[in-house]
Amino acid sequence: MLIYICEELENDILQLKHFLSTFFQEKGVNLEVVSFSSGEELSEHDRQSKRQPDLLFLNYHFDSKNGIETAKELQNMGYQSAIILTVSSEETFTPAEDIKPLYYLWKPFDYSHFIHIMEQYCSITQKKQQYFSFIRKKKEISIPFADILFFETGLPHTVILHTISENVVFRGALSEVADYFHNVDNFLPVGRSFVINLNHVTGRLRNDLIMSDGSIVQIPLRKQEDVLQVVKHWKKEETP
Repeated sequence: MLIYICEELENDILQLKHFLSTFFQEKGVNLEVVSFSSGEELSEHDRQSKRQPDLLFLNYHFDSKNGIETAKELQNMGYQSAIILTVSSEETFTPAEDIKPLYYLWKPFDYSHFIHIMEQYCSITQKKQQYFSFIRKKKEISIPFADILFFETGLPHTVILHTISENVVFRGALSEVADYFHNVDNFLPVGRSFVINLNHVTGRLRNDLIMSDGSIVQIPLRKQEDVLQVVKHWKKEETP
């Protein structure tokens, strides 16, 4: 899970990192945290990065650019991830109607308040994560997990999504897809070319996999033993 923190004060960054590490360690989630000291630094990084964070902690007020301005700029550039605005208790602020942060986290940070917000975030995220979303021709497309057969590496900088009804090509990298499904039990990377939905594996052809639409997913030789063991275990778990 990738989280961004944009705060002016190093102490605030360190405290949020500690809170996040404690919270997600208990949930068994691998965590990557990247911090920024200004809205300008965050915006510049977002322009150059192909990967968006799952969550952003954004200071409401900076000396040079406030959090609302930064949030608007990010969203104009296509940013779609959740935002939590951090606000000093003594500040008077008016939330912008066109920016909808997930929550406001008050300073000085209180762990019980942080836990409450993060539990709400995880609950919302779990519901949203029943769909895989991507941008194609400037439109957001969402596909239910249950309809996904597998992902396949396409031409440079593209991924082919095989579903029960159609195949869709979108810009991206298979490594990003693998990261997205890292904590979803029924999705499994197969080498560098495929990410499969274990629920749609219907059989084997020698040491390759047969999917529910008849497609063959080739397993790299060095991965065959591990992948076939996972598939066997998953099918056993499915059997009543």
